[in-house]
Amino acid sequence: MIVVILRAIILYVVVLCSLRIMGKGELGELQPFDLVVSLMIAELAAMPMEDLNSPMSHGITAIATLVFLQCLMSFLSIKSNEFRRIICGNPSILISHGKFNFKEMKKLRINVNDVLGQLRLKGYYNIEDIDYLIMETNGQVSVLASTGSLEKKCKRMPIAVILDGKIMYDNIDKYNLSRSKLELELKKQNLHLNNIIYGAVDENNKYILYRKNN
Repeated sequence: MIVVILRAIILYVVVLCSLRIMGKGELGELQPFDLVVSLMIAELAAMPMEDLNSPMSHGITAIATLVFLQCLMSFLSIKSNEFRRIICGNPSILISHGKFNFKEMKKLRINVNDVLGQLRLKGYYNIEDIDYLIMETNGQVSVLASTGSLEKKCKRMPIAVILDGKIMYDNIDKYNLSRSKLELELKKQNLHLNNIIYGAVDENNKYILYRKNN
């Protein structure tokens, strides 16, 4: 009995430290690969407690390996937008100004009832009140609601053009934005890419740039 208690305490500390090392993001809304790693760590921690003949070092080594891989994946996703897109995917617009995006819904394998249910959970019951309904990469739903008047409705979502100091050429080409205009805006504000954590173009084609130290 004492051996079981000691193993449970040791593994509890190891798992707790592992989650702390991986960061607070693991404790919030999980990305797909975050969830997989968390489930695997839980399974590996359970094995030495169920089998007293199994060496503790095997379980701890396996958990440490997963923590290292998770930290490596997080580091690569920060450094590379393309890697982040492959691992996490992209947000999907499900409703745009009262119209369902059936192509995205089919890709995500969700139906209209699922979308309406998410709207009700967010406190919205009329699709006409919604400018955009977005499925985030962690599976959560975001709502951009209009203010009621047609003039004040969000005509277009902000388009990200810079992320973590790197220009998002895919978005620039997809939405027919001007690369030269972006470069001119950077010179105008006397900014370098390395100093920008996020940059976007709003519905009025105004560039909004956020410095890393802000």
